Amino acid sequence: MQLFVGTLDGYKLDSKGRLSIPTKWRERLGKEFYMVAVTVRGCKCLTLYPVEHFENTYEAMQQGTENQKYDATTSFLDNAEEAVLDAQGRFTVNQRLKEAAALTNESTVVFKGKGKVIEIWNTDEYEKIYNSYDHTQGIYDLMDKVKGSAQ
Repeated sequence: MQLFVGTLDGYKLDSKGRLSIPTKWRERLGKEFYMVAVTVRGCKCLTLYPVEHFENTYEAMQQGTENQKYDATTSFLDNAEEAVLDAQGRFTVNQRLKEAAALTNESTVVFKGKGKVIEIWNTDEYEKIYNSYDHTQGIYDLMDKVKGSAQ
């Protein structure tokens, strides 16, 4: 499996709400995929899921009580839409998801490769989420922290 990694900027939604996927990620994402508006640390973005990962994420939410499963899947599915790339590698973001992800037509966006998914941030929201992290910690410190919390 190839992961989505890196930060790509300089992309923009056009006047019709269409956005081009970076060429290097198109094949991995697939012609058909899912987009989900999410909020992370109070910051809004649009997350693109390849079909298989979206289905696996949904299945992972089928844990816990019936009420817990209902809450998790309702939030996930209510903020999701199916998407298809056109011949130019673009997809259209509908108005509901644009609003939920703090995007507008003509928005300049930042693409973030986040492993199995791609995040799309408007530049203001990206600055907020970027500044919410402590960038003084090194990668090994963070890895040790994750390993410590898993024990």
